Amino acid sequence: MISTINEAAAAFGRVVELSILGKATIILVVGLIIVMLSRRTRASVRHLLLTATLAAVLILPLIVLAVPEVIIGIPGSQAGGSTDLIPAAPSVALTPPAITSIQSRETESPSWSIPSWMAIIRTVWLAGALLLLGQLAIDLRRLYRIRRNGRPWLERRELIRSLAGEFGIRRNVELLRHEGIPGPITCGIWRPAILLPDEACEWNEADLRRALVHELEHVRRGDWAIQLAARATCILYWCHPLVWVAFRWLSLEAERAADDAVVRSADHTRYAEQLVLLAGRLSKAQARPALGMANRSDLSARVSALLDGSQRRGRAGWWATASALSVAGLAVFTLAPVRAVTLPKKQTAASVQTPDSQSKNTGERVASGLDRALIRAAAVGDIAGIEELLRAGANVNCTVNIGEFGSPLTGAARKGRLDAVRLLLDRGADPNLMSDGTPLINAAEQGHVEIVSLLLDRGANIDQIVSGQQNALIRASGKGRLEVVKLLVARGADVNARAWAQKAQGVVKANGEIVVYRVVTKVANKDGTKQIVDDPTRPGEWRTPLSMAKKGGHKEVVDFLLASGARE
Repeated sequence: MISTINEAAAAFGRVVELSILGKATIILVVGLIIVMLSRRTRASVRHLLLTATLAAVLILPLIVLAVPEVIIGIPGSQAGGSTDLIPAAPSVALTPPAITSIQSRETESPSWSIPSWMAIIRTVWLAGALLLLGQLAIDLRRLYRIRRNGRPWLERRELIRSLAGEFGIRRNVELLRHEGIPGPITCGIWRPAILLPDEACEWNEADLRRALVHELEHVRRGDWAIQLAARATCILYWCHPLVWVAFRWLSLEAERAADDAVVRSADHTRYAEQLVLLAGRLSKAQARPALGMANRSDLSARVSALLDGSQRRGRAGWWATASALSVAGLAVFTLAPVRAVTLPKKQTAASVQTPDSQSKNTGERVASGLDRALIRAAAVGDIAGIEELLRAGANVNCTVNIGEFGSPLTGAARKGRLDAVRLLLDRGADPNLMSDGTPLINAAEQGHVEIVSLLLDRGANIDQIVSGQQNALIRASGKGRLEVVKLLVARGADVNARAWAQKAQGVVKANGEIVVYRVVTKVANKDGTKQIVDDPTRPGEWRTPLSMAKKGGHKEVVDFLLASGARE
């Protein structure tokens, strides 16, 4: 059970959208449980708790994107097995890559592929959100027309002013009549308005007073603004059922809190009868964003609460308000930055690097035999081999300082092994691990669109710059990978990113192979051996996506970057 929970937490942590959804679920579950346990408290308190819960969920995405991440490692669910059963592979020195032939400037257009599952989910979510946003716009437009066509009820101006003064409302509240509404409704934030049906002229003084007190309580509490914010939350999380449950409860508690204000000075039974009569005349065409005095779906719960003599009533108070908002703020700021990352369940002692594990003549960090075997298996896409080596204790984030593939994920990404990349990420591979560049830079340079998309979905830093490697967009532009460039720009890459690159200064022969280094500088170690390091005094140049695309002669990439806002 714990293993399953850990896997789910790690899976949600890899994708930002799923991470936000999981954290929102936790906040909603806790908030709704607290409201259920508070069923005997005041309706105003329950409304306050629901408001704080939905507000926390609404601002959660902003906090997730703005606050630095706090990584929490959780154990992976790797099958057990003694490392003694699988002998460690012999330690084989990885030689630097030989100079390869210069790639053709003409790049082949990748064949069409099925969109990733995250791309499909994002498209469906966006379509639903736009549909609901359009519905809200239509409702607000309809309400605006009703208010604009309403006629001021001048004869009752003094009554509304008197009641507003009793409620401590300093704003001017318009009292309007409209023939197209079935019952009293309230709308407006800075210029609130109460709209009554034309037949309100025939109501007796007591019925009219109760209706106005109910609507003025909505104005005093700012319920219309809260209702709109709750609708925005529903649009953002339209696919989450708990958000709609919270919104439904919020609407009910807002009406019950306004009812409590009425019965403080009116007869409970007569007010309940008035609600029943008003609900019977309600039309389905009522503007949704408005707050109505009577609602058919809420009528039974509201009447039962009115006739319940043991029900506590009254306002929430400043202390309850401050406490609820403080707890909600603490919860969202605590959960938002947390991201779960799967860690290997076992690691061999040979995988642990020590200061003495530096190679004396190459500067390469010595990895265990299992780790080296994992790097090779990842580069060739050997899924069974990867799983076996991880079970045996190989480090999924092992690295070597010099070599064609600095880490398992880098090698798999560079060679276009999509299944291997996905498996390594599922087992906790760091998409931003820097060794021979990053996995994203290597995949972008080689034009592997699906791998680039997957790495971005799993949290790869799109603008990460690595010394000597620039970043993903610069490398892809320099190689003429148009489809990758389009994907990176669409996902928010900086088209005007700059990176300093030192010029190559020489050629070094190592183990019979010819290797071009960025800078050739030999430094004497204490033991008398030589080590090749970067020399910051060497000349270099600033590189941008546009400059590299021009340098490579990739006209389509140049045109696309210019159209996307790249500057000379």
